[in-house]
Amino acid sequence: MQITKNIFQVSGFPYGVHPNVYAVKGEEGVVLVDTGLDEHELGIIDDNMKYWGLSEYPVTHVLITHSHFDHAGNAHIFRKRGAVIAAGPGDAEGIETGDDRTIGYAYCKEFTPCPVDLKVKDGDVIKAAGLEFEVIHVPGHSSGCVFYKLESEGKTVMFTGDVIRVGNNCDSAILGWSGGVDYNLELYFETLKKLSHMHADIILAGHFQPCLRDGWKIFQKAYTKALLDWRQPATYV
Repeated sequence: MQITKNIFQVSGFPYGVHPNVYAVKGEEGVVLVDTGLDEHELGIIDDNMKYWGLSEYPVTHVLITHSHFDHAGNAHIFRKRGAVIAAGPGDAEGIETGDDRTIGYAYCKEFTPCPVDLKVKDGDVIKAAGLEFEVIHVPGHSSGCVFYKLESEGKTVMFTGDVIRVGNNCDSAILGWSGGVDYNLELYFETLKKLSHMHADIILAGHFQPCLRDGWKIFQKAYTKALLDWRQPATYV
């Protein structure tokens, strides 16, 4: 599915599988954001890359938003094909060891460890395929969750993984699963507070639908949701 002139969704909800995977075409190749869960989803990615003419270009980098199996499960395959693998603090080590940070227990599957070539931190800029992606560390859903920010065609695009997802008709925000071993509610809340002051035009999340306009409103709705759902009830005396 083509989202903008150079950004494509090559796996995920439109194709009947859960995790979204995005391909960004640059001057020197293609950058993937996340990898899907397994070889079934890899087949969907490969088919769509071929359909959109992207398979003619090398996948130079794979930018992983976080270490959970459904987002990083095929990292080892793309690295064998020659891609540079990038991931955030803490989560990179989970991907390299295949430990519980990859939540293999949630899928009853064994994660295949994969070396991470770029262990990125907040404020880093990844230069890939002639494109520049800014790294924003957004801990909480996992310790090393990151957003990848891309300026494209005059718009700010945020690849948000599972930290913030988009509800139906872009009228609500959906927060991430709380079952990870390194889930941290306090850090997550501070992340959402920070994001509520950030700008985005387009939000491309790890699940559900994209938001192609006024993405900053989704950030504010996510913070509002956290305030309403997570705040402790008042105590009256």
